[in-house]
Amino acid sequence: MLRSLCFVVLCSVGLTACGPEAVDANDETFGESQQGLACETGTGDCPNSTTTCAWLTSNPSEGLCRPKCSPTGTCSSGTCWSQPNGQPYCNGVRL
Repeated sequence: MLRSLCFVVLCSVGLTACGPEAVDANDETFGESQQGLACETGTGDCPNSTTTCAWLTSNPSEGLCRPKCSPTGTCSSGTCWSQPNGQPYCNGVRL
């Protein structure tokens, strides 16, 4: 009985995926293309030379590290996006 009660409580507060609101982990609802390692505040630095800071259009002072586009402007996955204040980056959608 206690186990059932705990399950109901967790479902009601949203800590587990229950019922018709359960979402597939691959669903874009989670915003997976807008999640990732943040660029260093102030400098926009990323941890390695194969990534660049993709500045967010909604908040140009923040960005996410994304793979750099190739010199020919292509990406192994996603699209090569240009940005006014940084190098082109690869991503599924424009940040």
